[in-house]
Amino acid sequence: MDTSSAAKGLRRRRIYAVLAGGLVLGVGTAVTLAAWNDSEFAKSTFTAGSFVFQGSTDGTAFADHASEAGAADLTFLVNPTNLSPGDTVYAPYAVKLTGSSPADLTQTVAIASGGTLVAADLAFDAVATTAFGCDATAFGAGTAIPTSITAGQTVNLCLKVSATEDLVQGHTGTVTWKWEAVSQ
Repeated sequence: MDTSSAAKGLRRRRIYAVLAGGLVLGVGTAVTLAAWNDSEFAKSTFTAGSFVFQGSTDGTAFADHASEAGAADLTFLVNPTNLSPGDTVYAPYAVKLTGSSPADLTQTVAIASGGTLVAADLAFDAVATTAFGCDATAFGAGTAIPTSITAGQTVNLCLKVSATEDLVQGHTGTVTWKWEAVSQ
């Protein structure tokens, strides 16, 4: 065999040895890296809360009254259709939150509409009471309307309307109260 062939064979064996050593080293490194790597995962499912805000004129049967047009008809203890200056009438109303989310509770000012009533004709007030029902005694014992409401909570209200000295004979109109529950 000639020296050039022997040198080529030696060179080829060395290349194979280096490649084989690199392969072993690469596999060893991969195995070593695999042994020093680890992963950890965590997950959770998310679901939006919900609530339904309803009102009741009797303290037991709650329903949605989601618009001014669909407002619940209040029952005043004294008929409010024959008021004179200085007269005061009271009506109970309850609001309830069902579902899973608490809410901020706000009351807007009573709104007079559809008629000749003007803001100066009547004065409005409302308090929260411990039980459903409303008269001068319940109103006097009432507390401020809460600013938040939790799921399952009922807030009993006592609404007070007083005819002012500015009430004009024959003025008439509809007054609408509005409460809003905004999810916290």
